[in-house]
Amino acid sequence: MKIAHLITGKVFAGIEQHVFELAHFMEGQTTQIILCEDSIKNNFIGLDSRTFKLGSRYSPGNIFRLVALIKREGIDLLHCHGAKSSFVGGLVGSISKVKIISTAHGVKHNYKAFQKSDAIIAVSKELASDIAHSTYISNWFNPSHINALSSRTGPIVAIGRLESVKAFDHLIQSWVNVDAKLEIIGSGPQEPYLQKLISTLGLSSKITLVTDRSYDDIELKYETASGLVISSHREGGPRVALEAMNYGIPVIGTRVGILSELLPKELLSDPSDQKALQSLIEKIVPLLAQLDVSAIQESIKDYYSIENAASKTKKIYYEVLNASK
Repeated sequence: MKIAHLITGKVFAGIEQHVFELAHFMEGQTTQIILCEDSIKNNFIGLDSRTFKLGSRYSPGNIFRLVALIKREGIDLLHCHGAKSSFVGGLVGSISKVKIISTAHGVKHNYKAFQKSDAIIAVSKELASDIAHSTYISNWFNPSHINALSSRTGPIVAIGRLESVKAFDHLIQSWVNVDAKLEIIGSGPQEPYLQKLISTLGLSSKITLVTDRSYDDIELKYETASGLVISSHREGGPRVALEAMNYGIPVIGTRVGILSELLPKELLSDPSDQKALQSLIEKIVPLLAQLDVSAIQESIKDYYSIENAASKTKKIYYEVLNASK
């Protein structure tokens, strides 16, 4: 079985790391090709990665270039990650014999981009309930972290693209009465706005924006982080919660993605409610050092593992291929 993974992102972040680990784990069981932007191609170490600049999802030239590549390489399945690649995959599937698998990594206002896929994977139960005929396969923590443990001596962290959906402005506003250091780690279009907000609220001594860091740099933050806060309006995973908990780092935040599956309700607030988030943070942050997350850490090792996810994904691959025979 020969599988091509189509990625449209220009930055190696959560989705790209997800694809890298999945393809790497399944290499040998199946043949994997990564189709991605040139800017991230070198991150897929040990895998057959090819530069494929998709550009506009409506470009006929790009669609037919992809169809030609699939035919030339003898691809059996095109696994599309995210809405844009899934929309393109739907067009490719309609003019070729290749089967299309789509993974929805985040909450969207609509899911039309996934409608022409032969199978849909959702990374949270929330997504699976929103997308008809989808299968829930959970995200996982980085398999190299299996025996890692944070010293919990460093700052509290928040990790993600600096975009409005992550609600880092709500997080900053919620920190005005908190006596603890916070590092917001990521890059994106909201950087100037967030930096100005930190300065305007007089929080420069407590909150730092850490930008333009590689995935490896972020991994180092887990080694000392004393807590993780997720302030998002919407999330598919989020994977960072699994990574933090695997390090024994306590997690608090909004009730998004898989967080309600993992955490007690006392550690969560309503998404988009800044006052509720602030109340939660002011109540729980002083208690973070006392929180023992060893039971949660132990519980995620099997269910939220790459082995579990890869086994379920491979099953879907074979079901789709066998259905076409």
